[in-house]
Amino acid sequence: MFYESIAKVYDYIFPKNRKQLEFVESIKKISSEEKILDIGCATGNLTELLGEKTGNVVGIDLDKELLKEAKYKHPNLNFENMNMLKINEKFEENSFDRVVSFGNTLVHLDSREEVEEFFQKVYKTLKFNGFFIVQIINYNRIIEKNIKNLPTIDNEKVKFVRDYEYDKSIGKVDFITELTIKEANLNIKNNIKLLALTKIEIQKFLGETGFRNIEFYGDFEGRELSDNSEALIFVAQK
Repeated sequence: MFYESIAKVYDYIFPKNRKQLEFVESIKKISSEEKILDIGCATGNLTELLGEKTGNVVGIDLDKELLKEAKYKHPNLNFENMNMLKINEKFEENSFDRVVSFGNTLVHLDSREEVEEFFQKVYKTLKFNGFFIVQIINYNRIIEKNIKNLPTIDNEKVKFVRDYEYDKSIGKVDFITELTIKEANLNIKNNIKLLALTKIEIQKFLGETGFRNIEFYGDFEGRELSDNSEALIFVAQK
């Protein structure tokens, strides 16, 4: 898999971002008793930030190599190798005060039916009044403005080129990437289909699941979601 091949340089592509923790705390301050589930934790950067506030954080990811890095970096944190659609098999109902999923994880699900299923499982896993907080790419912008690429990530370690091709017939995008690991002179190409979830679809699925107080944002600064926002972040409450 692509993510297995880039695990060692993942943090050079997506470094730890303290703005993510600040955003989560802007919704409500995290208490030391809270239980938080971090879905799609990758190498554990967000899990670590959340762990500064509470010792009851669990990070899950489907990719074993990314989790190996997470466990190496953060041996005192709790990580599980798990599919996000299996959370109810591991965790009891009403287990978590917050479920967080950043890094465009949600759109890796295979279908919109799976998104609905996932929302239902998160709803069951959350305590009453708990928060569901998710960040993905703003696919409204990709579709409406015919965006073909995201900004290239280029630093001393890596160059990461990211292109998009939208397929209206299936409601997905081809996410076409080329990663150059400079020190190793290694070039890795990948193409994966991602769900092009729109705001109206997400709002519908959340509402039908029973979530309330649904809010959308355009970045981790808490700015309002707009046509020009690169990210789409939503917060919903059980």
